[in-house]
Amino acid sequence: MAHRGTIPCSVSVITLNSAEGLPACLESLKDFEEIIVCDGNSTDKTREIAESYGARVIRQYDTDEPETRCVMDKAAVRQRAMDCSSMPWRFFMDSDDTLSPEAVEEIRRITSAKAPAQFVWRMPTRIFIDGKEVKHEATYPSFQTRLVHESVGARFKNPVHDRLAWDEAKYPAGTLKSFYNFNWPKERVKDYWGYLGAYARREVQVFEVAGIGFLLWWAYHRLRTIAGYLLWRLPTMYARHGLKESMPLWIELTIVRYHASVLFGIMGKYLSTRVSTQLITETLRGKDLNRILSNLGVRGYEAYGRVLDLGGGRDASYWRYLGTRRWHRKIVVNLAHTAPDIVADLEEGVLPLPNGHADTALMFNVLEHLHNRQTILREVRRVLREGGELVGVVPFLVGVHPDPHDYIRLTEEGLRELLREAGFAVEVFPIGRGPLTASYYQSEFLLPRVLKLLIIPCVLALDRIILLLRPEWKNKFPLSYVFRAR
Repeated sequence: MAHRGTIPCSVSVITLNSAEGLPACLESLKDFEEIIVCDGNSTDKTREIAESYGARVIRQYDTDEPETRCVMDKAAVRQRAMDCSSMPWRFFMDSDDTLSPEAVEEIRRITSAKAPAQFVWRMPTRIFIDGKEVKHEATYPSFQTRLVHESVGARFKNPVHDRLAWDEAKYPAGTLKSFYNFNWPKERVKDYWGYLGAYARREVQVFEVAGIGFLLWWAYHRLRTIAGYLLWRLPTMYARHGLKESMPLWIELTIVRYHASVLFGIMGKYLSTRVSTQLITETLRGKDLNRILSNLGVRGYEAYGRVLDLGGGRDASYWRYLGTRRWHRKIVVNLAHTAPDIVADLEEGVLPLPNGHADTALMFNVLEHLHNRQTILREVRRVLREGGELVGVVPFLVGVHPDPHDYIRLTEEGLRELLREAGFAVEVFPIGRGPLTASYYQSEFLLPRVLKLLIIPCVLALDRIILLLRPEWKNKFPLSYVFRAR
């Protein structure tokens, strides 16, 4: 059934186990000259269906890992698919949506024109629930930009709710008369909060607060959206059109719940990620100051792709701080008594994995326990793909802690040399404050948690003053070192 259509436009479609809805989607695209299916290594018949329609199938990520979800990296995956287009006109859609014959013909006229009126086009949208059209919805009329010419230089942005961004002053968008059809299967509607709530959690996870001013501005606009739904949009819609052909009220209220969940989730995230809040909550959890500062020190690093956690555990605290916006598959490698995914003694210097198997490797508080450090680091270098990263922490001003052995304390210079000899280019950052913080840490284990909460702020504040007077001491009293090696 493979064929080449006549509409001079590339269409990109993101898929993951999309066998049920994909045939209708691709059937509506059969007249397009190029179809690119960007697949997350589906385990159903998605790939076979796509190829039967003449689509070119590419991977969302450079890995053979099955079912690699792009839920928090959607813009990058969209861009990857669109960048593979060979036609100057590009259109994108989702695997469970369809284009009407009228929309197909309208796109044909635009893309075939020698002098198109615009080079960016948006479409009005409509929703079908289990095949039945929803004629009235609180956001109608709603538009999405779906058709763009390569000369515009549009790029996808926003990792969860992706959208095209371009120079709108230079390239104003035209509006198609035909609709883009969203097809909601009954399974999605049946557990709509399960579907929408997952998006809310992802949006909270990837949201980055630039400062309190930005947060308040953003919260104000989100509150306006919620108020607009409850006080104007929903009452007006149901008063004018009734219930029969309108979006069910419980679905509309679920959308309001989504906005509220994102609002309170992000406000809570902002408060919980302040350094002062982390010091309080983690101290009450029983974490020592060195571990707290080390975890805070890795907040700018990302566990991307297939991640090997070497010597780690199932619930390691640093996973709450590492960036995990993009898809990741965690594989713990450790001794048998820790119940890892892969049982291996790192001291033996052998990882039972093929070359280039991992995108990221983690070694948090591990190297000091290994006598055979150079060998295992070379092995880590082997199993990392080209461009992969090793991220970790090594302690410095820490008491002896055999697990089962404790061999060494590395300075910044020693750590750099160790990793360089293993074939890595490395960045090293000291974790700590000043002499009082270092002194306090040596006896911290003697103090009850509540007393720590009173002492820590004083110690950190005094060290700030000391370092202002003696800035050359800044890196003289490290508790640990964070490193990133490529």
